[in-house]
Amino acid sequence: MQRYLLLLLAIEKVASYKPVSVIHPVHIIVPLPLQDDTEELKNPFGLTILKVRPVIDLALDDAYRKFQYVPPDSMAVTYRDSRLSDAHGPNVAIQQLVKNRLDCIIGYAFVYALAPVARMCPYWQDDDSNGIPVITPIGLTMNLDNKMEYQTLTRISGPYKVVAQSVVALFKYHNWTRHVFLFNHVKDAAMGVGECYLLMASIQMKIKQIIKMEHNFFTFNQNEKINRSQMKNYLMQSSFLGKDFFFFFT
Repeated sequence: MQRYLLLLLAIEKVASYKPVSVIHPVHIIVPLPLQDDTEELKNPFGLTILKVRPVIDLALDDAYRKFQYVPPDSMAVTYRDSRLSDAHGPNVAIQQLVKNRLDCIIGYAFVYALAPVARMCPYWQDDDSNGIPVITPIGLTMNLDNKMEYQTLTRISGPYKVVAQSVVALFKYHNWTRHVFLFNHVKDAAMGVGECYLLMASIQMKIKQIIKMEHNFFTFNQNEKINRSQMKNYLMQSSFLGKDFFFFFT
């Protein structure tokens, strides 16, 4: 059902201007890396063109034949290698815009490439478009929650604020007042932090509104050999600090 919603969102911005047809197709760009990459911080969900293309092919087939939302072959999908670059990634969308072949963006694997495009897309308007929709499975942090700034951005996965709200509700229900977080934290000098850290930051921001605690987290890197004695020490300290509650994230 989700893939049908994506395609409906893709045609929404242009359907009111020109009838969608083979002559006036919906131009969709899918900017993703071409190959799998080992840079976990740049592509935390492992998205590539080769993995996503079969799913989009199935969605197109359903839209054309099963549900008949639009005429056959009336959606022109262009796949472009984003190279997991915050310079090249946004540029592939701009190139399509210059050619007047951009009605919707589905993709991006690297949040630093997504963010500038999502900010600019509401202002990419012309005679047959009122801004460009951006549909993405990434960008789940609270930084991208501002709908005034990211007006045309749709995140198909639940943002981290939803997780944070659920955790806060759990804390309130059980009346938990002491807690410790132990989670995977992959560090990189160029990229900064990974998704686990960003998720925890979103949760901590909400929890601090109801519970005031000082240092209450420990981190480890699952990609490195974990020192057994260090982990034991973390667990002992966590048990002492948390008492009522111990929270574990990986």
